[in-house]
Amino acid sequence: MVILDTNIVSYIFNKDTRALYYQNQIQGQRVLISFQTLEELWYGAYTKGWGDRRKNELAHHLEQYEIIWPGPELVTTCARLRSERKSAGREMRESDAWIAATAIMLSCPLASHDHDFSDIPDLELIQAPAPDQSQE
Repeated sequence: MVILDTNIVSYIFNKDTRALYYQNQIQGQRVLISFQTLEELWYGAYTKGWGDRRKNELAHHLEQYEIIWPGPELVTTCARLRSERKSAGREMRESDAWIAATAIMLSCPLASHDHDFSDIPDLELIQAPAPDQSQE
């Protein structure tokens, strides 16, 4: 199993070249998303004023993912994670905490292009390597 962060689902949906690394990493795995990712994607669609055709494409794309909905275990995992991050001087946005907590609760990796998830204990991160600056 692997949890996809919102940016990865967006890259895949939009056929962004950044998706290729992640698609190779998650190939053959059970792919899940947090309810928070679902909300963020729909929020983006409504904010950008997408028409029915584009929203239908998004709905169809989202059918391939299993959605993890909040329950008591996820709520306590998220609250504990946010508290620990605050104590460590690395506060997290609630939206990121829900997504990270989902991966922690399920003991599976999180695929994200977002470096805000770095250095979280108990979180295995799938992240594309930074471009090699020495080649430029």
